[in-house]
Amino acid sequence: MDFNEREINKTNKDISNDDDVTKVLTTKTTKTTETTKTVNDVNDGTVKDKKFVTETTTTKAETTESGKTFYTQIKSKFEQIIHEFIPESLQNNRKVVHAFDELRESVLKKINDKSIHPEIEWDAEVRQSNELCDDEKKFLNERKEFIKEAFAKYVGAGIEEIHVDDIPVIAFAGSGGGFRAMIATTAYVRALQDSGLYDCGVYFSGLSGSCWNLATQYSTICGTKENPVQALLDFFKENLTHHIANPRGLLKALSNNPSPETAVELVFGGLVEKKSEDLDLHVVDVYGSLLAARLLIGQNPESQRQDFKLSQQKKFIEGGKQMMPIYTAVHHVRPWKDVLDKNLQVNVENYEQEWAEYSKKKDHLAWYEFTPFEIGCDEQAAWVPTWAFGRKFEFGKNLNRSPEQNLSQLIGIMGAAPSAPIYIDIRQFEHFLPEGWLKTEWRKLYDGAMEDIGDEKRWKFEGHHLVPTAANHNYMYHLNPPPYKLGIVNDPILQLIDAGSANDLPLYPLVHPSRKVDIIIGFDCSSQIIKHDYFNEEQSVFTSRKGITRVDRDLENKYCEVYDYIPNGKSDGYTTPAVHPCTFCYLPYLPNDKVDKDFVPSTAKFASFANFTYTPEQIDLMIRLAKQNWLEVEEKVKGVVIDAWKKKRDARLNGSK
Repeated sequence: MDFNEREINKTNKDISNDDDVTKVLTTKTTKTTETTKTVNDVNDGTVKDKKFVTETTTTKAETTESGKTFYTQIKSKFEQIIHEFIPESLQNNRKVVHAFDELRESVLKKINDKSIHPEIEWDAEVRQSNELCDDEKKFLNERKEFIKEAFAKYVGAGIEEIHVDDIPVIAFAGSGGGFRAMIATTAYVRALQDSGLYDCGVYFSGLSGSCWNLATQYSTICGTKENPVQALLDFFKENLTHHIANPRGLLKALSNNPSPETAVELVFGGLVEKKSEDLDLHVVDVYGSLLAARLLIGQNPESQRQDFKLSQQKKFIEGGKQMMPIYTAVHHVRPWKDVLDKNLQVNVENYEQEWAEYSKKKDHLAWYEFTPFEIGCDEQAAWVPTWAFGRKFEFGKNLNRSPEQNLSQLIGIMGAAPSAPIYIDIRQFEHFLPEGWLKTEWRKLYDGAMEDIGDEKRWKFEGHHLVPTAANHNYMYHLNPPPYKLGIVNDPILQLIDAGSANDLPLYPLVHPSRKVDIIIGFDCSSQIIKHDYFNEEQSVFTSRKGITRVDRDLENKYCEVYDYIPNGKSDGYTTPAVHPCTFCYLPYLPNDKVDKDFVPSTAKFASFANFTYTPEQIDLMIRLAKQNWLEVEEKVKGVVIDAWKKKRDARLNGSK
């Protein structure tokens, strides 16, 4: 998934502390009796706060080259739009502008409010294990019981014939691809609802754009409706009429409700909270807030406070009544960047020897998953409660009790494709070059340049990130007492990016050794389906890393290819190897003449990954295509499900399970 960074920068050029044009003004004030502290206000004025203290404090005020704060820039944009386009009678628009004046004060006033953030009374510890957490185990049992009747109906059996242990664990996986993937994945899901298969699923794993539809579906906007999936499609038709960085569209999204002040606070308050945690803000953080303004604000923001906490999505899956969502991101592990200062080297046993070997390792992408219960990485076998992500940790325990990180910033991270390493950008560039002389010459030129600089320098060059990654406190920092190991445990900051950098489908968490998923149904709505070679390349990397032998099972229908995943006990040495065999049904979002022979979703201009504006007619076209493609393969997939059920049933009855 990508986004139009140029558009984002129109809204905010100076959000990062590392930006060349950002200036940090530092003043020291010695306070002995009554003093007055002056700080920048979002209205370019000043605020004077009298206090009786006896200490010296340092005040930092960030300004841009024009002397304006980030919030002032947004406010100025809104005021301009209001004067030019909006009638004076629409008072909610002025409330949005005023809300930015009060944003920092309003958010900080609530940051210690236990009624809003009950988690600030709880301490968290890192769980070091790759067993499922107790909450997920409970969910899994409840979900199987809940879907028993729906599964019996789907396979055409009496409910008395169904033993819960025989029900295959079915997981759905949505690809990256921006709003195209967000819409198309939802359209596929709606088609699966009509077939009855959707109600038999246990997990739904999302990546990049497919994380965004999960975020909205598991909110009060859609989750409280009779059919959350249909409600989600209706929401898209009503709310994707403006670009996420378009000031008029943003103003409309924030003001089209009875409480625009609350809307601004929910959407942009996470920026204030992150800053209060001594974390630098980057364009990805702003990007997340802009996405949230379009996707997470409904008709009653005052009732939506819990929608901006991922942990609160558990209320939609209680009792197993809906599938468990799994969101994904990756961390770029670059061993050569893990060098330690001399004063810290003593904390690593035989540092010189360890570093000599460790620094030669090639970089790789470590997968992180986000659920309503936990956030963590099987590569590190380390997990933290979702409500505690964003806090400072050391030795496996939190050092503070800050509120749960705002979902706005999380969905920004999950879709942060521009923060990918350079080698991903190069790969994407090559994919879209036409076959022939140009592509051949480009490859020769690039390979020649890389050969000249050598392997080590090539790794470092290609591993660079042109767009800064979002910063979060690392919950694994000094996870265990010294001596420390080299790697992520020595870095206080965890940098996560779009998982599409590693694979366009979120398959890694679905072969987690403890989940024992039997069937994965993957909806590939990415742009890479233009060539099947790209899918094979990613599959090759995935299966080799996870220790899987991929066996072709049924490739006759291009709208659904079926593969068997057989664990072989090997892995890349970083991630945990797969242990449970499963079947993968691959559904690429290909054009279909029965719908519109001219509509090729991976190359259509309106469905570009950089487009954030869709008309209802375009969405309807995408829905029709997904439905028709599903109808082409519905019976094939049902056969896979029935086969898996019978195998599990026979194994149980024969005592070989």
